[in-house]
Amino acid sequence: MWQHALEKLDEALDKIMESRYQSMNKKLDTLITKHDSLQSQIKQSKTITPRNAQPRIINLTNTTLTQGQIRVLSLGPQYALEQRLSTYINELIIETENAIRRLEPKWQNTYRHLATKRIKQIKENKKQNTLHKGQQNLIRKVKEELTNKNITVAKADKRL
Repeated sequence: MWQHALEKLDEALDKIMESRYQSMNKKLDTLITKHDSLQSQIKQSKTITPRNAQPRIINLTNTTLTQGQIRVLSLGPQYALEQRLSTYINELIIETENAIRRLEPKWQNTYRHLATKRIKQIKENKKQNTLHKGQQNLIRKVKEELTNKNITVAKADKRL
C-alpha cells in the first residue's frame, strides 16, 4: 500500500518537475535568442564618426602607432574585451552555486540541474570571437611598446 502511494507521489513530482524544467528551458532559450540577435545587431552596426570629430587619441611622442593600435586605443578604457572561457568558467560555477545555496532547499536541486545543463552548453558552444582575439593581440603589442619605450598614457586635457 505504501509502495503504491510512493510511486504515485514520485510520478506526480516527476510530472511537476518536468513541466518546470520545460518552462525554464523555454525562458532560457528565449533569452539566448534575444542575446544572440542583439550581438549580431551590434556586429552589423558600425560606429561612424563625423569628419569634424576630434580624435580620441593624440600621440605626442616620436613613436608611430599603426591604424589598428589607434583603433583599439580609441575604444577607450571602459571597453571590455571578451575573455577566454577558461578564465571565467570557474568563477561562473562558483557564483552560480552561491546563488543556488541562497534558494529554498526544495528548489536547490532543480536549479542546480538547470545550471549544470546550461554551463555544459556554454562549454560546448563557446568559441572565442576572432575580433576580440585580434584586439587582445594589438593591446598586448601596445603595452609592450609602452613599457619598452617608457611612454606614459594620460587622460586628455579638455583645453586642447
